Amino acid sequence: MATIKDIAERANVSTATVSRVLNNDKNLSVALETRDRIMDIAKELNYVPVRKRYPDSKSSSIIGEKEIGIVMWCSPEYEWEDTYFLSIRKGIESECAERGLLVKKISHYSGGMTEIQMNNLDGVIVVGMVSEEDEERLSQKVNHNLVFINHTPKNEWNDTVVIDHAKATRIALEHLFSLGHTKIGFIGGQEKAQDGSKIEDPRQKAYEETMKKRGLYHPDYVYISKQFLISDGYHSMIKAGGSKDLPSAFFIASDAMAIGAIRASHELGIKIPVDMSIVSFNDVEMASFTQPALTTVKVYTEEMGKAAVKLLLERLEGREIPFKIEVPTKLVVRESSVRLSNDS
Repeated sequence: MATIKDIAERANVSTATVSRVLNNDKNLSVALETRDRIMDIAKELNYVPVRKRYPDSKSSSIIGEKEIGIVMWCSPEYEWEDTYFLSIRKGIESECAERGLLVKKISHYSGGMTEIQMNNLDGVIVVGMVSEEDEERLSQKVNHNLVFINHTPKNEWNDTVVIDHAKATRIALEHLFSLGHTKIGFIGGQEKAQDGSKIEDPRQKAYEETMKKRGLYHPDYVYISKQFLISDGYHSMIKAGGSKDLPSAFFIASDAMAIGAIRASHELGIKIPVDMSIVSFNDVEMASFTQPALTTVKVYTEEMGKAAVKLLLERLEGREIPFKIEVPTKLVVRESSVRLSNDS
């Protein structure tokens, strides 16, 4: 049986676009030619909407009738450079498309909730962190049909999809320890709430706790930038390269930062991984194409997005007990981390 994904591949458009065309979304800006092509392909493939495939299913009563919104913690520019959040949104949109749910509104929270209009929606998925006050405002607007990804809200009555950053960090460090590294640095960023207050990074906290437990913590090996982007990683590594005591390895909080750090290393004449090993975090698509390819902690971002949609559907069906899903991570070993040589 044909799916929205099949139509999207034939029409060379996203699954979200196909879903919105098939749901006759009046707010979608798409060329008439594209709209007609999608409809023709759907007819050719004998596409049947999900809600009509399972007429006896409890969820069929809500599929195709409900409209949801997505609130992204980061700005559009940030989302495109560090594709971690973009990949989560891709998972949300693809799952909505498969289930016949219409994504009616996508907003970015970087300017605060005052710039976000989420009226007349049945549910909202929040990717990242919003303030406690805005959590409550959103929850009230959608009758508590609210799911958070990558953030555990203060309100315990909302569903959440998270990963264990601390556990993943310890696994990354254990990998470096197993290769003989003891002088391990950390490159990360600093998230801030809308009121300007600093948000503790669980990766940095886990790094410091693990290194202190082994008696290996050195504050001069820690480099913190304003964000987690390529330029932040680049400038942090430039600073590290100017130090007389350079670590033999770095754990870096995002692949984007690691890409910038590798670029800086090339400019400084530091050979990765011969002179320095690197382990990063996220496993975005680009991680396997860097030179050298990045050893990194894989986060199943698209699956996080899909899980959030499933939780929201259950809420719309009447579930009242809040659920918390912890998605596992996996260390992917590539070329950027090697055993410490005896002469290092």
